[in-house]
Amino acid sequence: MAETTPLSVRIARIQSVTSMTTSTEPQPAMTNRRAYLILGGSLCAMIALVGLITFLIVNRWYGTTNSATTTPNVADGAETSPSSNVTFFYVAEDGMGLIGIEQEAPYGADTLTRARVIAERQLSDAPAPLMSPFPEGTRLRSIYLAADGNAFVDLSREVTTFHSGGSLDELFTVYALVNALTMNVPEIRAVQIMIEGREVDTLAGHIDLRQPLEPNMQWVVDPDNPDDSEPSSAVGSPLEHSLSRST
Repeated sequence: MAETTPLSVRIARIQSVTSMTTSTEPQPAMTNRRAYLILGGSLCAMIALVGLITFLIVNRWYGTTNSATTTPNVADGAETSPSSNVTFFYVAEDGMGLIGIEQEAPYGADTLTRARVIAERQLSDAPAPLMSPFPEGTRLRSIYLAADGNAFVDLSREVTTFHSGGSLDELFTVYALVNALTMNVPEIRAVQIMIEGREVDTLAGHIDLRQPLEPNMQWVVDPDNPDDSEPSSAVGSPLEHSLSRST
């Protein structure tokens, strides 16, 4: 009689064989997950690399374009332009007249720009040993040019507040600016000085500023000719005419 194996023992053997077979087969879920992780990491790395390259290209292009379109200004709104010899007027060392000095200055892109550059330079410090005819701190606020050739120059209040008050000094202040603009800008025939945007009668009580003034070289002396270093005081001089109109 054959020996029979209990049913429970046979079930146990079947479960053992099934467990061994299952453990040796690959696990599809784990394999797919690992593949997805590797693929995702690769894509992230590629995206980051592309972004970095794009940033570098755009940054380099923008820097080149910006440097190519930016140009230095000579004055407010002025473009870089060739220089030319311009005559400015300063008080002589003995204080008895104006001396014209040629200096290089940007010529400017247009008439108004040239006028602004010249006026600002005239208001700056004088070369030693000459003296500036303008009180320290005097600034150009604005400048306008009419169609008839009259220029209106608006100065800051320092030109009156800190002015010495002498009639000769006031004359030098006025005609240094008038002569500098009319002699160097052919389009300007006369200059009217304004203070803080308003018309004024005088700077310090002597020279009539109620209308544009034409150039006058009477008070300009030649430093190379000492005999002619004293300005003429003939009747009808700009100073006497201005004094008579102011009274």
